[in-house]
Amino acid sequence: MFDQQTPEPFSRRRFLRLAGVGTLGTLVLAACGQAPPTAGPDGAAPAGGSPGGASAPASVSQPFAGRELTLFSAQHHGAYVRDVYVPLFTERTGAKVNWVEVGGGDVEAKYAVFVASQDASADVLIAWEAINAKYGPTLFEDITTSAKPELIAGLTPASKRAFTFLDKQYGMPIDTNMAIFMWNSELYETAGLDPASPPQSWAEFMDHSKKLSGDGKYATLFTLGDANSGFVTFISIYNSTGGTLLSPDLRTLTVDDQYGLMAMEAIHDMFVVSKVADPAGVTVASSIEQGKIFRAGNMGHYFAFPNHFVLAETPDQSQIVGKARTGIIPGLALRSGSVNGLEGYAINRFSGNKELGMAFLEHIVSPDVQRLVATGWGRPPAVQAIFDDAEVLARAPQFAAVKEQTGYPSPRYGSPYYTDLATIFVEQTLAVVDGSASPQEALTRIQADGQNVIDDYWAKAA
Repeated sequence: MFDQQTPEPFSRRRFLRLAGVGTLGTLVLAACGQAPPTAGPDGAAPAGGSPGGASAPASVSQPFAGRELTLFSAQHHGAYVRDVYVPLFTERTGAKVNWVEVGGGDVEAKYAVFVASQDASADVLIAWEAINAKYGPTLFEDITTSAKPELIAGLTPASKRAFTFLDKQYGMPIDTNMAIFMWNSELYETAGLDPASPPQSWAEFMDHSKKLSGDGKYATLFTLGDANSGFVTFISIYNSTGGTLLSPDLRTLTVDDQYGLMAMEAIHDMFVVSKVADPAGVTVASSIEQGKIFRAGNMGHYFAFPNHFVLAETPDQSQIVGKARTGIIPGLALRSGSVNGLEGYAINRFSGNKELGMAFLEHIVSPDVQRLVATGWGRPPAVQAIFDDAEVLARAPQFAAVKEQTGYPSPRYGSPYYTDLATIFVEQTLAVVDGSASPQEALTRIQADGQNVIDDYWAKAA
């Protein structure tokens, strides 16, 4: 899901410092076969060390020394995966990693070419739920039986589900990313709201939103700028209705019912009736821009990915340092609901370098990397033990909301036809927003056109 914000480039030294000096830094270096750095008399790191503060001893075993791995990823992973986790992997294994990156929106088109040409030039590929469902059987290696059972067993349930398609595991998650609720305490106070009492239901969310709107300002913003963002907006609301959009076998769409109507009417109310959602959202295609608006102090509350809390607390990224608060999303029928933005990596099934590819997948769920994902990147870790770690929770206070949020539905409804189905959803949602269709009319069209897309896919797959 390529809609996550990346701060300015991190040096590896800066990243490890932000993630935690001392216990955490020592753990990372030890896990990579390094001794902890010894400070000089002035407290500085010793001269001639690696960016992490020490060099790997020559005697350390590096099982893949002399080997090369090509990693295909996306730009927003550069500051973390490329600049921090990859160097740790090289120190641990001896393998050189060739990094290839593209814009997030270009990944799906690239993968279609990889499948058509059986391209083996990249060994490990970035993945997320929808891409996993679409390309798992055709491009990604099935690791259901080849991955270490204890690693799979140690994953959080949500992260394991995101990389499982029709009972087969096609990759390894790097996080348990899902949307939570974030609000600006200063704007709450200005509107006469108690920052310590966020909305507990959709009705309260709308009441708060009305008080936060006015004079050309809007309480919140939902993204509708492309198929993916529009679908995510719909399901982030729909998931709190108690409904289930797709059947377990991914052959039946059920949206034209009381649950779908509840969600679409909520969207209609926000944009058309109560006018609390910024109409600029119809052109915004990612949470990157959404987060920038919040951090500029121009939005009272919204559904945010957890790393946006880190950005809100970063002075050169935010004008609201110390004012952001986090909790769980207020729901329509259930107390809450969310949508996952989990990401990870998969092995290219055409690669001749699968052993090294598996080593990288094991690396991203190792304890040291998972702690860095949590405390440096601000994303909830994919490994349950790290997610529950007291030190991690203390360093990342937004994870308390994530832990509570995991108790409520957050499916992304990944499928092989995800983009085509999402396109229908966003077209009809925009029709509701611009007043050319009622919520019921939009749902009737989505049901008919969406089921046709699903039927066509399975007919061709037969």
